Amino acid sequence: MQTVEKWATRSDAWTPDDDTRLAELVLTHIRTGSTQLKAFEEAASLLGRTPAACGYRWNGVVRKHYRSEIEDAKRARKQTTQPSVNAVSSTTSQPNSSREPVSESMSDVIEFLQTYDAQYQKLRAYVQQIENEKALLSQRVEALEEQLNSVQQPAEQPFSPEQLEEDSRTLFAIMERARKLLGDPARQSS
Repeated sequence: MQTVEKWATRSDAWTPDDDTRLAELVLTHIRTGSTQLKAFEEAASLLGRTPAACGYRWNGVVRKHYRSEIEDAKRARKQTTQPSVNAVSSTTSQPNSSREPVSESMSDVIEFLQTYDAQYQKLRAYVQQIENEKALLSQRVEALEEQLNSVQQPAEQPFSPEQLEEDSRTLFAIMERARKLLGDPARQSS
């Protein structure tokens, strides 16, 4: 028995050109000291994908093929960030422009943490609200259960067959008497 494999081509599949463009962007960001996250965001807008998809593709597939280029980009970044002996005196008077990406990434981290904290506070308030509602509902359930218990009387003992037979005889006797009273002509004339 032969096994036949069918490969369906997805309409949103990554092409070799997409991989190359993603790699170029990430390597450029590595060289300039920027973050890979920024590279994924830029690639996402360029390739029409999400930053998460770009990061997943880079880390899962593309990165393996660009190991030497990544090392070269890291070396290039180190060379541009290490000031030369002559540049050391100028850095004391002027801020180094190669350090801007670092401060940008630090402000990105701060912004992320502030956003994260705001989201955390919102979730915490929401959880507190849910817990308050749960407590109110628990109290309501307890009150309704107490009310239900107070309304429900313990069931009376069921009638025994002898009691039912005796009550039936008494009822028939009353009905017979009533029939006789209503059917007696002497009583009706008076």
